[in-house]
Amino acid sequence: MSKITVSKKAQDYFKKIIEKQKMEGLAIRLTATNVGTPGVECGILYCPKEYITEQDEHFRMDGFEIVIDSAVAPYLDESQIDLTEDDNKQEMLTFHAPNLKKQDLPEDATLRERLQRFFDVTVSPALASHGGAIELVDVSEDGVIKVRFSGGCNGCSMVGITLKEGIESQLNQAFPGVVKEIIDVTDHQATEESFS
Repeated sequence: MSKITVSKKAQDYFKKIIEKQKMEGLAIRLTATNVGTPGVECGILYCPKEYITEQDEHFRMDGFEIVIDSAVAPYLDESQIDLTEDDNKQEMLTFHAPNLKKQDLPEDATLRERLQRFFDVTVSPALASHGGAIELVDVSEDGVIKVRFSGGCNGCSMVGITLKEGIESQLNQAFPGVVKEIIDVTDHQATEESFS
């Protein structure tokens, strides 16, 4: 279980903004994207109760809850959230995550190993939420990546958009200057399992 510290001021701030939303069970979600890559980022989002899953770690605060997906929890362990003021005396949340740049792979990990880790932690969970899956098939030395979709993604009419605007965009953010092209090698056949 991760350890999260939220100052009293920050808890009061979260409680006020949650109350304004008038949504029962609304939580705060701490996120980490592109973990284990140069493009790693953390964030704070609203989380309606229907998006809280069994894979989430839960942190009870004063009048609300913070949730973190267990897949990224190690990167947010020992995080500290506080409410401070900027130079113009405007309230500002600060989110310090000392383990955000934690590396699960050895320094000499290959590009394929790094990409596989990225697919496992970032891409696959997002697709799984729609019943889809993706397999990293090949990575060329010049940055051409081949993938194969399955489950709800096989035969889905939105798979091209998911690939180019979603996955390729994420890869370019996580691995700047590395990805030349991403190619879908799936033999798409629409089935009852296809998402749309």
